[in-house]
Amino acid sequence: MKIFTYLLCVVSFLISFTGAAQELNFKKGERAQKDITRDAQSRGAEIIELLELKQGMTVIDILGGGGYFSELAAAKIGRNGSVILHNNQAYMPWVEKELVARLANNRLVNVIRHDRETENLDLKKSSADAVIFALGYHDLYHQAKDWKVDKEDFLKQVNAALKTGGKFLIIDHSALDGTGIKSAQDLHRIDVNYVKKEMKSKGYKLIKQSDLLANKNDSRTITPFKPEIRRKTDRFILVFEKL
Repeated sequence: MKIFTYLLCVVSFLISFTGAAQELNFKKGERAQKDITRDAQSRGAEIIELLELKQGMTVIDILGGGGYFSELAAAKIGRNGSVILHNNQAYMPWVEKELVARLANNRLVNVIRHDRETENLDLKKSSADAVIFALGYHDLYHQAKDWKVDKEDFLKQVNAALKTGGKFLIIDHSALDGTGIKSAQDLHRIDVNYVKKEMKSKGYKLIKQSDLLANKNDSRTITPFKPEIRRKTDRFILVFEKL
């Protein structure tokens, strides 16, 4: 029953998070209205600015879902840059239609769809100037019937792909202070200070922290799937630099 409830929540959240493909009207040279509507809650363009992306850079959008952040990053790095939009097969039932629609007819010429399992991300060493990891860090500590990530190996692979001096953006749902990873399993949240400490131990320096997605009215004790808090959770935004 727990697994069924979890999967039902994931389905509901991902459909809400990405939008069904038929609701998205993607045109070359334009952003979809669904994405524009989402901006008010996700603040995507403002968050991407924190990375200070330049023309010609390479960005990895790890477990990037339907590509909302990938498209915004692609606009910043230009035709000579590239965004590697990664997902694994566990995400495909919920995001593939949007991926196909977003990338159809070479609409985003500098976004590369990159479907790989977490145990073999197949990323080129020291190839990326920046990494985006949105709302997924807690899942490195979550386990379900069809979901278990080797956290150490996963972070090692991403770290190897990022250049020295590269930026690593992490967005996630805030857990109560001092709870570490205790909320990752049932509440799909993680303590911001735990993430800071872990990233420091992996050779990163925190260079920016933003409250763009802060919400003082979020108790941080319920899951992000609850209708009353969906897309309105208290979310932390951290930017690290690889030393």
